Parts: sequence; structure tokens; C-alpha cells
Amino acid sequence: MEKNLDEMEIAPVIIEELEEGQMVDMDVDIDEFVEASALEIHEVETIEELPDPAVMTHADIDLELSEEDEGLDSVLSPEEEDKLTKQFLNGELTFTEYSSRMDHGIGLDPDSVEPGTSREKQSTADAIVTHEPDVQEEPQKRSKSKKRKRNLPLALKGLMGEANLRYARGETELATKMCMEIIRQVPSAPEPFHTLAMIYETEDPEKSLQFSLIAAHLSPKDADQWTRLANLSMDSGNTKQAVTCLTKAIQANPKDVSLYEARARLQEHFGEKKAFLKGYLKLIHQLGPEDGEDILTYGKMLTQRFIQDSCYDQALDAMDQIFTKCPKLVTLEEVNIMTELLITMKKFGKCLNILKEYTTLFVKYQDNSQEIIEVCEIPDEVVVDLKAKFLVTLVELGYIDKAEPLFPKLLDEEDPEVSGDLFLDVAEALMTKKEYRKSLKFLEPLVNSQNYSLAAVWLRYAESSVGCRDLKKALLAYEIVAKLSPQHMEAKLQLSTLYKVFGLHQRAIDVLQQDPNSEVLDPDVLYRRTILLLKSNKLEEFLRSGILLLSRHCVNLRNKEEMSSLTRPRVYHRLEKLHLHRLSRGQPLTDENCPTFLKNTRPNVEDEFNLFLRMCRVACELKKYGVLQRICFTALTSKRFEPKTPHIIYVSLLSCIYNNDSYYAFNLARDLVRDRKNENLWNLLNIVIQRADDTRHNRFIMRLLGREDIFNYLHVLHANNCLVSGTYKYALNDYVSLFKDGPSAMLALLIAVTFVQMSCQKFSGKKPRLVTQAFAFFKKYRDMRGKDMRQESNYNIARALHQLGLVASAAQFYKLVLEGERSDIIRDNEKLDLKREAAFNLHLIYMNSGNTELARIYLEAFIVV
Repeated sequence: MEKNLDEMEIAPVIIEELEEGQMVDMDVDIDEFVEASALEIHEVETIEELPDPAVMTHADIDLELSEEDEGLDSVLSPEEEDKLTKQFLNGELTFTEYSSRMDHGIGLDPDSVEPGTSREKQSTADAIVTHEPDVQEEPQKRSKSKKRKRNLPLALKGLMGEANLRYARGETELATKMCMEIIRQVPSAPEPFHTLAMIYETEDPEKSLQFSLIAAHLSPKDADQWTRLANLSMDSGNTKQAVTCLTKAIQANPKDVSLYEARARLQEHFGEKKAFLKGYLKLIHQLGPEDGEDILTYGKMLTQRFIQDSCYDQALDAMDQIFTKCPKLVTLEEVNIMTELLITMKKFGKCLNILKEYTTLFVKYQDNSQEIIEVCEIPDEVVVDLKAKFLVTLVELGYIDKAEPLFPKLLDEEDPEVSGDLFLDVAEALMTKKEYRKSLKFLEPLVNSQNYSLAAVWLRYAESSVGCRDLKKALLAYEIVAKLSPQHMEAKLQLSTLYKVFGLHQRAIDVLQQDPNSEVLDPDVLYRRTILLLKSNKLEEFLRSGILLLSRHCVNLRNKEEMSSLTRPRVYHRLEKLHLHRLSRGQPLTDENCPTFLKNTRPNVEDEFNLFLRMCRVACELKKYGVLQRICFTALTSKRFEPKTPHIIYVSLLSCIYNNDSYYAFNLARDLVRDRKNENLWNLLNIVIQRADDTRHNRFIMRLLGREDIFNYLHVLHANNCLVSGTYKYALNDYVSLFKDGPSAMLALLIAVTFVQMSCQKFSGKKPRLVTQAFAFFKKYRDMRGKDMRQESNYNIARALHQLGLVASAAQFYKLVLEGERSDIIRDNEKLDLKREAAFNLHLIYMNSGNTELARIYLEAFIVV
């Protein structure tokens, strides 16, 4: 028994499409109705990927609209497009990624899509897309795909009509299957999507809307349809989708002003200011001269918005549309806006042309060259704003001689109480050309007025007075600026400079005073004030001001324990260690109520580092070694000074030595000498070791002695350490070994001193032999030092004899020091002269012997207090 038509499954219809050329060659009349044999029906396997529309979610058929892609070249192969489609359906790609790759594949510029579209998944039309086979073109041309067919073939038109008929009868399930079959064969046809939208209109309005969007996407030239969809999207609460629909409506009808207005309201509601302005800018580009009123309205609105955002190029573009498309509608208001914009953009030539064309201002050129102005005049009926702009334009173009006779048109005929801002514009234009005396003609009426006696006007008056070398007037003007605008630091800097010129150094310092508790500090002003304090010899205040300046990029040290965190090689490690130290104590990382500074590039790193070095010198001169150490260790926390880290560490080491802080001094010196063969650094380490309160240096030296690349300085330090600790044999062994490798006067002296120390021991059984060996090395030392340093060698020998108790021999060598002539080296440096020390020691010998008179003679002869 045959099945009812309602229960029958719709078999796939195989359509053979004929090209136009084949149809022409056929010897048949297409309009003739001829009986044909029935089409053979073949079984077609079910496509698993085809989704059931009854169970599709809104997200699966959500639409993101893009530009029409008809007629574009295909680059992706069908296999690649299938792969991308499956990845999108499986959730491996977002629709944005999918559409971007597909758009690139067909040569569509992704940037051509209007902004503001939502990130939604692709529609059913894209989800079930099939591909046409590529047509091989000529070898010279690259392969192109056929245009996506938007019109249904005749057979499918019949099936589409049957589907509509089934829908009209209420057989929606069968109508849906028919539509899906049509979509499978011609996915770019909008008709089945229209029918699907009607099918779901009552039971699922959301899905109906999505099918309508797909249909509109496939036939995008219907602006009314897009407008209707925008309204439906608004009703459903999807405002972004409504914006997209309105964008498509605008693409279909780019001259419909109401569409732009509707979209602009939505964009402004979402805060999409750039898209709002871009849309109206596109509108005035689309409109023609016949739409002059709209161009005028929206062009002025856009110009004002763009000027507020400092987008002067876009503002000029909007005004150009007005002057190009509807010049007959231009009034003085538009001329004023245009010239103001051109002056701001420094397009003075174009500004002059606008003024000459749209006003009664008269400009005559020499020999019609349009380059050199011969005569220019300002008629009385010209409004004051355009008078001022004309004068500014002439001045900026260099025609000051032509503009000066016209100055009375503004100075005499206009009231500065009303048009003061125009006076100021002309004055500033003259100042840019360094015509300061002429600018004062416009500034003097302003400073004497009630409405425009403002800080900005007084500042221009002061600058012009400085340009005229009238420093007294400039000083008074800057004082008024500082009074009217206390936060204007640039004016205070200029005022401070003028105070210095007049010798008022204290006023120069006071005017730069800033309150760190209530003001945001300007580092440049603070730096200038600090330098002034140094030049004024106010050293205590100089140090306080300098420390305040350094605090903007340095960490304030709260106690001495934090200094141990700052002996790391890099700034990052120091700060990290300091933060960990504070966290372990439960202390906040940053100080409360610390001063706030402006972001300023001045002073630069070199100037500020030189200031830091000056602070160190001043602290050292004042013998404030604790302050010196604090300044140096504070600088170690600065990232700004990181390139200067080796220099800062060296200065920090000196500060520790001056402050007798051997603990932190050794920490710094240890890192400095670890891999350096620098005599001065090893000498500093030796000084630290001599003042050390612990024995850490012993372990450090022993570790270094185990290395292969050890050097002589290390052996000398080790021997010195043994000598000081009383292990004379170890010291003597090192000294003698070094002396054999490289004889030197210093090593000979150290060997001799070691023998002297050994002979002075209480239970030494070989004292005569030790003394003899000591003096043998003293002789070597004396010979190696030479004649120029004979005073030094005699003094050291005398001291050794004095220590051994051989006072007669010691007195003889002391007298050699006193009676010998000074060498050139000693004459050049008086500090090297040892006569006072020798006379004092000789006086001690005579005092111990009871000869006080002779002792007094030597004191009076060589020591003057």
C-alpha cells in the first residue's frame, strides 16, 4: 500500500546545471512545454554533519555579519575549508577565528567589517556550507572559484514552492526538511532561510530572528530588511547585534541619514565614541552637494568633537567636506571655525586663502604671483575674530611689516575687556617671531584690564619683558604670576633666576620652597633649590634638600640593620632582600605619608649623580660620617643610578671606613677585591682589616689562597695578618718568599720589622743574630729607596733602634733626618716631611735621659704649635 504524501521522505534532487553556452547550442525552444521522462531517484547517504534544525540552539545559529563576499577570489582549497568548518562546529575555533581565516582565504580584508559586532558563532548557512568544484582557468591566470549562486535553479525553485505550500498547510516539519535539502545543495540561497524564519516565528522568535539574519546576510542589499532586523534585535535586548544590522543597512543605503542617527544613538549609549565619530565622518563623505544642510550640521558637530579630543586632522577633514561640497552655505561662523583650526595646525597659507575667499579682507599680490603680498587691508565691517586671525596669519607668514599698520584696527577699535583673548593670540604670534616690543603693545592693555589680568597674560608679559632686556619689569611680572598661580613652577624658576641676577640669593631660594607634606613636588625645582643652597654655603639645608630629592627613586632606610641587605651586587637583589627583611619584621614595605613627585625627566641622571657626589663631599667636610654612610647606602637602592653602581659601592666603602664601620666595610671591600688586581682596592681592604673587630677576613684570605690564580697582594695581606697576630715565623716565611720572587723596598722593610719584633720577644735566645739580620734588611731597604727618600729610610731605622733600646744609635739617625736636605719630592708635598716627627722622638730620648734643655731646644726649633 502506498504511503501518504505526508509520510513520504523527500529524496535528494540531483540537478544538472547547464552553462549558458550549452543552452544556446540546444536545438529546442525553452519556452515550449514538452513532456519529459521522470527523473531517476537515487539513494543518498545521510550527512551526519547536517544538524537537525529542531534541536539547534540559538548559539549554533547566531550570526555575525560580514561584508558581502560575492565575486572574490578563493585561495583555500575545498578540503581546507571543510577542515575549518568542522573545527568551528566542534568548538575548536571561535567564530571570529573561523571567519578571519575564511575571509583571508577568499581575499576579504577583515578590517572592512564595521566595528562593534559581537563575538557570536556562525549561522546555519555557514555550518552546512558545501563547495563548488574549482574551474581551471588559463595557465597564465590563477584558479578562481565560481561566484556563489544566490538564485535557485528551476527544479529547486519548484521544491522551494512546495516547501512554502507545505508551510501554508501547516506541515512545518516536512517544509523544514525541504528547506534543509535546498540549503544543502545551494547554501547561498536566501529563500529557504526566509521560510525557516517564518516557520519558527511563533514557536521560537529567537531562532526565527537568527534565520532572518542569515537570509539578510545572503541578500544584503535590502536596507529595509536590515532596519527591521535591527528593531527586532533591540526588542530582544541584543543591542550590539542591532548596531551590526544598522551597519549593514548603511552599507545597503549609504545616504540614509536616519540610519546613521539610529546607529550613533546606540554607539553613544555603549560609549563607543570612536565608532560614533567614524560613522558620521563616513556619512558626510557619502553625502553629495544636494545634502548640504546635513553636511553642514554633522560637519560642524564632528569638528567640535574632534577638536575636544585634539584630533585636528579628522576635524579638518570634516570642515573640508563643508567647504568643498556646499561652499554656498558657508557663513562667517564656519569660516571662523575653519581658520581657528588651520591656525592651530599651523596651515597659515590655507588659512589666508580661506579668509580672502570668504570675507571682504583685501589681499593684493605682486605681479599675480600669489606668493609675495604687496598690499592688504581690513575693512571696517569685518568681525573682530577674523581681524585677529588675519593678523595672526600675516605675522606667522612673516609679513610683519604688512601687519603692523593694521594693528590699530584691533588696538584702537576693539575693547580689551571684551576681546582680550584675541589680543593675546596676536601677542603670542609676535612672540614666536621674537617681536617682543610689538607683542607688549597687545599685552599692556590686557595686564591693565579687569577681565584679562590673569596669570597666563602676566607670564607672556614677563617673557616679552625678558626678551626686551627689561629685567625689572620682568621681575615684577613674574612675582605677580607666582602670586596668582603658586603652582606654576616654571614661572618660579624664572623668578629665581632673576633674583640671582639681582643678587637676591635668599629670595631665589625661598621662592623655590615646596611643602612635601601638602604639595606634589617638582624634582627640577627641588634640584635647582638644592644647587642654590650649596652655592649659598647653607650646607646643612643642602644635605636635607638633597636627601629629599634622592627619596623619589631611593628607599628610605629605617635602621642600621637594613644596611646588611644592600651589599648585594645588583639593585634588584638588594631591593628584594630589603623587602624580605621588612616582611620578616612585620613592617610595611613602603613608608606612609612619603612625599609625592611629578613625573619629570629633569634633572637627568648625570646631573643628579653629580649632586649625590657633592653631597658626599659636603658630609665628609662637615665630618658627618654617619650622614655620609646613610646617603651612600640609600643610593644603593636606586634603579636610576644602577649604571653607576661600582662608583656608588666604592664611595660607600669609603663612608664605612670614615665612620669606623668595619663590618659593612668588609662586606663591600670583599666583593670589590675578589676578582680585581687593583692595588688601591687591596690597600683599602688592608685598612678595613686593621680596624676589624672580628676575624672574618682570616677565612676570606685563606679561601682565596686556595685558588690557582692568586697574586702577591693576597700573600702580603696574609703575612701582615700573621705579623699582627704574633705568628712571626709564618709572616717571615711569606715575606722572604715574596722578596725572592720580586725584591722591593716595602718587603725589605717588612722583613726587617719582623726580625725586630722577634728580637723583642721576652724569651728569644738569638737576639743578637736577629738584630743583625734585621739591620741587614734595613740596609737593603735604605738602598732600594734611594737618595730621594733617604729621610724616610733614616727615620724608620731610627724608630727600630729606638724600639730596641739602642737610643744612642737612634739619636744619630734622628739627627740625620733633621740635618739632611729635603728632596724635591718632599718639597712638592710638605706632608711627607718627617722632621717634626724625628724632632719629637729625639726630644723624648733627651727627656728620658734628663737633658730637658736640649729636649726643649729641639721642640722649639722644629715644632711650632
